[in-house]
Amino acid sequence: DYDNLIAIGSMMGSGGLIVMDEDNCMVDIARFFLDFTVDESCGKCTPCRIGTKRMLEILTRITEGNGTMQDLEELEELGETVKNNSLCALGQTAANPIMSTLAHFRDEYIAHIVDKTCPAKVCKNLMQYSIIQDKCVGCGRCAKACPADAICLKDGIAHVDTGCCLGCGLCETICPKHIIKLVPKEQAASQMPCGNIAKDTTCTACQREKKVEIPPRKVFKLWKLCYNIFYGKADRKD
Repeated sequence: DYDNLIAIGSMMGSGGLIVMDEDNCMVDIARFFLDFTVDESCGKCTPCRIGTKRMLEILTRITEGNGTMQDLEELEELGETVKNNSLCALGQTAANPIMSTLAHFRDEYIAHIVDKTCPAKVCKNLMQYSIIQDKCVGCGRCAKACPADAICLKDGIAHVDTGCCLGCGLCETICPKHIIKLVPKEQAASQMPCGNIAKDTTCTACQREKKVEIPPRKVFKLWKLCYNIFYGKADRKD
């Protein structure tokens, strides 16, 4: 049914269909597809070669929390320019994910820009792992699993040092109580005993210096845990 799909602004393409839900970030999805287009562009025509790179830069800024409302206008203008002036179908359809998500999920773009948060909790630069402290039993398994030593115990309660956290998610996977969640960075900072969120300060809750490099033993632990999780061999007691 090609004609009806074209009429609503869609296309059949190669016949593939991707189903998404509220756990998918539409801004990140648009960035993902545009990243693919940038790699696949032959570079022959300027609109596709330059335009797609500029759009990818804007989307990257938005997913990192550095976007502005003016970026949305620039995305729409660039999208129309690339679509109308590219030589082949790759460039002519490159902006489709952006134009479609801006039309139907504009509120997600605004949340990234204005609220500095990702509603789907996908964009890690806008989110931070935090522990529900009134439910923490102080078992310390999250601290043992953390490859960056970003979790420490204070008065028997674990907290995440946001300056050290890599956002790998191992603590969330290993927690037996399932009380480690992704929250907006500002909310995570307010829950920390020290309130620090900058990467160049010392956490006053534990007086530890920020680590620049991950010790080799932690790198091996990270690799081992990822391997076990992937093959379904992870033990929450490890």
